[in-house]
Amino acid sequence: MKRERGSVLAMVVGAAAVLFVLTGVAYTYFQMSMRAGLFRMNRIRAEVAAEAGTALALHHLSAMESIPPDGTPFVIRMEGDSAGWIGIPDCGSVFIVVDPINGAGGFCSNGAVEVRARGLSGDITVDVELRATPAYPSSYALLTENGIPEGYFVDGRIVNGPVHSNGMIHFSSYSPDSTDDPSVSMISTTAAGGFSFAGGGASNLPHPPGSSIWVRPYSLHRQGSPYWRVSAPEIDFARMAAHFSGLVAGSAPSGTVRINAERILIEGEKLVFRANRTAPEETVELADVNLVIARNGFSPVTIKTVRRPDHPLTIIAVNDMEIGGGIDGGAVGSGGPLGLVALGNIIISADPDETGGSDWPGRWQIETNQGLLIRACLVAPSGSFYARTPNIPEDLTRVTVSGSLAERTMGRLSSVNRGYELGNSWEQGLGALHPPYFPMLGRWNVYSWIMDPPEREGFEIEDDRV
Repeated sequence: MKRERGSVLAMVVGAAAVLFVLTGVAYTYFQMSMRAGLFRMNRIRAEVAAEAGTALALHHLSAMESIPPDGTPFVIRMEGDSAGWIGIPDCGSVFIVVDPINGAGGFCSNGAVEVRARGLSGDITVDVELRATPAYPSSYALLTENGIPEGYFVDGRIVNGPVHSNGMIHFSSYSPDSTDDPSVSMISTTAAGGFSFAGGGASNLPHPPGSSIWVRPYSLHRQGSPYWRVSAPEIDFARMAAHFSGLVAGSAPSGTVRINAERILIEGEKLVFRANRTAPEETVELADVNLVIARNGFSPVTIKTVRRPDHPLTIIAVNDMEIGGGIDGGAVGSGGPLGLVALGNIIISADPDETGGSDWPGRWQIETNQGLLIRACLVAPSGSFYARTPNIPEDLTRVTVSGSLAERTMGRLSSVNRGYELGNSWEQGLGALHPPYFPMLGRWNVYSWIMDPPEREGFEIEDDRV
């Protein structure tokens, strides 16, 4: 009997020991599962916080007029949080540093920044780094507010730079395949605008089913962004106009000259002008000047170049600006870029040799009865680029804007195979430098994005790295 009781006790003790071990194992696994779950939850929350931080940084940047010129990194802080950590509801917190890219050069260096966002949840941190560049008026071969009408993107049209319109962009072609179809390297519109194809109507595709139009390079556009964007952010033309109007109406920034002129000649290191036909020539030395504000009452200011400038320059006409001949503003790094801005319209002058009118003598003559090359960044944020008399010259003549063209509404340049045919060629150097006092447009293009980037030994998140 005692032996039996001893056996039962031993069994009970053994079972209790096994239960104890199992309970310990279960508790251990439970603890490990809890820790793993907590780690995963904190990891996800930290990732979301970091990603939200990049979006917050881009929103903050979109409201800025320019990047600080000294290139010093700065922390984005919310009101009342001097430490820099910004709470993200249900997602921990984030620390955000914006580091301007200083003089790196290259296609995407113009005002570019590196954004570093560190998300924190519990004791888990996740870093996200992105690089982005802002849009300027000079960032586009062609930029419009009110659409690109039929007759521009047709057979034979080739644009080697970015194009954007807030309004509808129209395409047409007579070839049954892609032969000679319109070609544009990058193109975007907004959800309120869209793409329209002759015979096919509106479509989000670069080749709608059944259409004879294949927007080239089709292999790139069919991939979508960034080559073909159907719902890009809208460019604020009112903001652009307000910026240039503010330069005219406000106190003059350093390096500004104001003149009263009817006609202007750019002659390398100087600018020569006359207030009217009988007025004496006046000269402005451009050595320390990068912004000229020109006024001619309520009449247009006419401009052409005799010799390209030797450094970047912007000229703003308070009303209309007329192109009186060829414009050679120089390429980026070779005198340019040259910015020509009109608060009204930019107009190709009618050549008196064609109209029979009188002209000024000598080098002041209007010379627009021939093909025109305009190497400059043209901006008419409230107006259009058009010909004063769109039915001359008698033969359709090429006018090429080699640089950039931003206009609210595309103007009329030709009439029934007479006048001017517009060509646009974007200078890639404008990806690295814009004309003086050209504003950021509030649109930022992200061109690299990395989560958990490799650690850089010796660097802290707030260091100047680029």
